[in-house]
Amino acid sequence: MNKRTIYIILLLTFHLFSCDNFVLKKEHKEEIVKERLDKLNWDEVDQPPLFDICKRKSEEELESCFQSTITTHIYNHLSKQSITIKKPIQDTVWIPLLITKESNIIIEDFDISDRVISEIPNLKQIIEEAINSLPKVKPAHTRSTPVSAKYRLPLVIRVD
Repeated sequence: MNKRTIYIILLLTFHLFSCDNFVLKKEHKEEIVKERLDKLNWDEVDQPPLFDICKRKSEEELESCFQSTITTHIYNHLSKQSITIKKPIQDTVWIPLLITKESNIIIEDFDISDRVISEIPNLKQIIEEAINSLPKVKPAHTRSTPVSAKYRLPLVIRVD
């Protein structure tokens, strides 16, 4: 067997094995991506939803800016309402919000105690109006991908 034949056999062998390795690497890469996506905690976001007024905030301030914008907006909306109460109330209503990856703010179904409903029967409607009138929001992001995010907003009702 001469040197030329050996080189051709080696070249063909390398070529055949390198093609097989390429296919295996591709499958392996897809497995790695799938595994990492499975491990990714979609309940945690890298960046919370953003209102326009929060754009200039530092990364550490984004979450608190988002929450304070919602809180201030709902407080301002409630303060414009004419609500008459006969008895003192001290209660907390948890409002579940879903900010979709399409930038929609959806108020999910929530419960209000019977005591609060008896004093403020249209509270649910007032809260829904406040949420629906929130300014435009950009969705939360996880690894630069827009994702839907759920929040529970506490509404503390304290009237003496």
